[in-house]
Amino acid sequence: MKCLFVSDVHYPISGDIFLKFLWDNYTYFDRIYLLGDIFEFYFGYKNFIYKHHIKLLTLLKVILKKTELYIFEGNHEYRLEGLRQFMDAHIIKRSLEEKFDGLRVYMEHGDMVDKEDIRYMMFRNALKNRFTLRIIEHIKPSLLLSLSKKASHFSKTDIKSKKSRHTDDALEKFANSKIKSGIDVVILAHTHNPILIKKNNGIYINTGDFLEHFTYATYETGRGFSLHNYLGDDNG
Repeated sequence: MKCLFVSDVHYPISGDIFLKFLWDNYTYFDRIYLLGDIFEFYFGYKNFIYKHHIKLLTLLKVILKKTELYIFEGNHEYRLEGLRQFMDAHIIKRSLEEKFDGLRVYMEHGDMVDKEDIRYMMFRNALKNRFTLRIIEHIKPSLLLSLSKKASHFSKTDIKSKKSRHTDDALEKFANSKIKSGIDVVILAHTHNPILIKKNNGIYINTGDFLEHFTYATYETGRGFSLHNYLGDDNG
C-alpha cells in the first residue's frame, strides 16, 4: 500500500507547482488524501465552478481513473460535497479513521480541534452554520468570491495568528489524546507547520502546507510514514 497526504494548498494562490507535483507523482500511489484547504476558497454551488478551479478539478478527475481520492473539507471550503457533481471522490466533512496494514490512522484537517479557541470557533461557526450556508447559496459567485477575500483578510488580521493562539500546541495535545486512546498515527493539517513526531506508542504528523513549505507525507508498506519536502530534504 502506498498513500499520499497533502494539505493547505490554497489553490490557485499556490500556482501550478501543486498541479505539477500531482501530475508527476499520482501514479505511484494507491490512495491520495487531500486534508483540507486545497482551495483558497470553494463553495459547492449547483452546476457552477469557478474558472480558476478548472485545471485542478480536471487533474483530479484524471487521477480518479487510477487512484482512490479522499478530499477533506477545510476551513476555506464550504459545501465541499458539491464536488460530487463533477467527480466521484470521497468527500470527508470532518474526520476519517483508516487501517493501513493493521495500523489505526486518524485524519482530520484540524481547524475544529481547539475548542478553547473561542473567538476563532465563533468566527468559523458564524460562516459555516446551516442558516449562513443557505444565504450564501443565493449570492452570485462573483460577489461571493469578493466577500470570501474580505473574510479571509479579517481572519488573518483581526483574529490572532495560529502561532499566538498556540494552535500547534492544541493539535499536538489532541494527537496525544488520540494516541492514548489506541490510535497509532494521527495526521492533521491547518497550521501550515510540518511536523513528524514519533512517540512511544504512535506518531503525530502535520502535513504542513504546499504554499510555503511544500511538504507532504507518505505511507508505504514496509517503510512506514515519512514527511517530505518537494523542493528540499526529506524527514522520515
